[in-house]
Amino acid sequence: MNFARELTRKALHLVFAGVPLALAAGATRDVVLGILGGMLAVAVVLEVARGRSAAVATTFTRAVGPLLRPEERDRWTGATWLILVCLAAVWMLPRADAIAVSWAAAVGDASAALVGIPLGGWLIPNTGRGKSVEGSAACFLVTLFGANQLAGLSLGLALVVAAAATAAEWPRSAVDDNVRVGAATTAVLIIARILGP
Repeated sequence: MNFARELTRKALHLVFAGVPLALAAGATRDVVLGILGGMLAVAVVLEVARGRSAAVATTFTRAVGPLLRPEERDRWTGATWLILVCLAAVWMLPRADAIAVSWAAAVGDASAALVGIPLGGWLIPNTGRGKSVEGSAACFLVTLFGANQLAGLSLGLALVVAAAATAAEWPRSAVDDNVRVGAATTAVLIIARILGP
């Protein structure tokens, strides 16, 4: 996928920065969950319909096909998974943790591509789709900023969250990277809360 198409994909990712920003600004969880729940309902209906109807699949592909990665043509799209990750974080986690997880999935992940594709020169061996040091550094720094400055996590915990998000970006996997980033950062935060200060 060329940079212009990836830029459009990541612009959609960045729309979801509204989730952590709204939570940080004091939006109620019920409002955020209501919006995400409505979005997820529409997305799942579309995903199921295009899986069951060749006509819907053709129309969907005609409308957004250039933005789809090859694996998304016959599986759920990254956008649907991103909505689910954000919804799960807001529903399951304390506000600060939900901010950190949704920021990592929406903005940290997007920054990896936005920096890595045009500027990435040093590729990391054995990573999915040519991950670069530059893209990984962007993911790490942007996630660190959001976890520390926006979510208010301690610097130490924010560093661990940023490392988890960055590492979750690397593998070649059938599991969508939004899910990997969301799961990794959620796991780190749950473990940190269990272990305590």
